[in-house]
Amino acid sequence: MAKANVFLLSIVLMASLASLSHGLLMNGLQIRAIEVRGVLRCTLTGDPNAPPVSAATVFLSCNGRDANIGQVLTNPAGAFTIVVNILETSLFNPSTCFATVRLPVATCYVFPPDGLLTSTVTLGSVLQTNVGNIARFVTGPFLRL
Repeated sequence: MAKANVFLLSIVLMASLASLSHGLLMNGLQIRAIEVRGVLRCTLTGDPNAPPVSAATVFLSCNGRDANIGQVLTNPAGAFTIVVNILETSLFNPSTCFATVRLPVATCYVFPPDGLLTSTVTLGSVLQTNVGNIARFVTGPFLRL
């Protein structure tokens, strides 16, 4: 059993020291993680004054919803942050990724024709930390498409 634990520890150590070559490269910076932040409101048209939607699951999907690379529940203020780690950054392409939510939920009774509201993601900033660069994206208003 001790040999198995040592072997597993060595694999984990090698993986943590491995090159970030499979991650996302943006403006010459290797990205270690991605954050997508936004606020979900109970509206089909993106009205910024609509009430927030709490306890709704927001999905981060890429390539036409073929790759779901993250999901999270909104808080009572409708806010959410999806964190995508280095292993999934290779699937992330801002031009093909969207935040989506299926409605209605208990805190919002609007009925999109296909049940989904969708939002684009836009780069807000890149945070440089001692463990690597974090690309911070923000969502636009959630709309029915």
